[in-house]
Amino acid sequence: MIISGLDIVSRQLVRNLRNATHQQQPCGVDLTLRQISQWTSPAIIDFDNTFRRSAKTSILTFHPTNNTITLQPGAYLVDFNETVKIPRNCMGSVFPRSSLWRSGVSVQAGVVDAGYEGAMGALLEVKNPFGVVLHKDAKLAQIIFEQMEKEVEGYSGVYQASTSSVGVDGAKKA
Repeated sequence: MIISGLDIVSRQLVRNLRNATHQQQPCGVDLTLRQISQWTSPAIIDFDNTFRRSAKTSILTFHPTNNTITLQPGAYLVDFNETVKIPRNCMGSVFPRSSLWRSGVSVQAGVVDAGYEGAMGALLEVKNPFGVVLHKDAKLAQIIFEQMEKEVEGYSGVYQASTSSVGVDGAKKA
């Protein structure tokens, strides 16, 4: 069962909303742009996190007078303004807003596990050969919540209670 946007907002499953009225949708809640980063090193991914190392990132800056950022074709890391608190009987999925893919831009994110609480981020890919201009706080994606049959133990990984989508070892200010 999909939880309505109204219920998501009233249950405060998504927090730090810029404007609940504008972000609440019939099937979910819009996520807005807080910052954009680019990768500056490789990552290491293994089976049991013995050798795991997040890729380093560098935060890109918005234009100081109009709060925009121009992105050329490529892959970027997006941090959203909003944070989530996923109940242990739900999971979240993030989808791009249609205005993005109509402009040659995509957003991808993994499953947001039951029990996860913290920052939200995604991969943003600019495929438009002319790039894209994004305003700070632009609505980029929508999160939906699906209720599961029963409550589960819940997420307890390294990103729990994180304040950034890169985790503890990938962040670096520009």
